[in-house]
Amino acid sequence: MPLSRRSFVALVGSVLAYFATRRAHATPSNTTQEEKMDITRVGSQPSTKGPSEWFSGTVRIDPLFPAKAPARAAGNTVTFEPGGRTAWHTHPLGQTLIVTAGCGWVQREGGPVEEVRPGDVVWFPPGEKHWHGATSTTAMTHIAIQEGLDGKMVDWLEHVSDEQYRR
Repeated sequence: MPLSRRSFVALVGSVLAYFATRRAHATPSNTTQEEKMDITRVGSQPSTKGPSEWFSGTVRIDPLFPAKAPARAAGNTVTFEPGGRTAWHTHPLGQTLIVTAGCGWVQREGGPVEEVRPGDVVWFPPGEKHWHGATSTTAMTHIAIQEGLDGKMVDWLEHVSDEQYRR
C-alpha cells in the first residue's frame, strides 16, 4: 500500500533524525562550542552525471550531505532514467535506500529482482553484493544513505549485464 505524502515525509524525517542522533552521540569530548547548525540550501550543490564506470544508462546524482567527522553517514538523491542502474557493488557498513519517485528494481546477489516504489525503504547489510535502478520502462529516484569505514563508502564491481537486468 503506498504511503501518503504526509507519511512519506515523516518517514524521511525519521531516517534523517536517526542519523542526526547517531552523530550527536558520536561527538568526541573535544568538540568546541564553535560548531553550529549547517543548512545546505536546495540548488546550492550541482547535479552530476553518474559515471559510466559505476552506472549503466542515464543517471543523475544530487548530493544531499557528505560525511562530516565524527559522523560517517553521507547521502545523495539518485535519479535513474528507464534502463539506468548501478553496477554491482557493496558497502562496508551497509546502505539504506528510500524510494521517492517512480518504480525501480533492486537485487542482492543470488536473490530475485524486487520491485520498489515510493515510500519503500531498502536495507543492504554490510558487504552484501547488490545493484539498484529504474525498471526498463519507468524512471526511479531514491535517497541513498551509507556510512564510510576508513574513508571508504562503496566498493564498485562489474556492471550488471542486460541478461541479469531483465526480469
